[in-house]
Amino acid sequence: MAPEAGTGWHRHEADFQIVIMTKGWAKFMYEDKETLVEAGDVVHQRPGIKHFLFDYSPDMEYLEIVGPADFKSIDVDPVCEIPPPTPWK
Repeated sequence: MAPEAGTGWHRHEADFQIVIMTKGWAKFMYEDKETLVEAGDVVHQRPGIKHFLFDYSPDMEYLEIVGPADFKSIDVDPVCEIPPPTPWK
């Protein structure tokens, strides 16, 4: 499914969270900073950071490790404008 809507702005109530990109790429907004995460990258998402997964490749796969396992996701007000996603062909 193409990234037309993304995840929306949110944060997690978690003590620890990392994203390990295993295939493809994804673009996140972390607060007001655009971040490209590519295969082989590991990103630590600090507790409570407001973020938005807004674009990704058709082959994107990632592993997310979060503690505690029963964490909550909370929608938040937009931090900034989101760039348009890359059209899939």
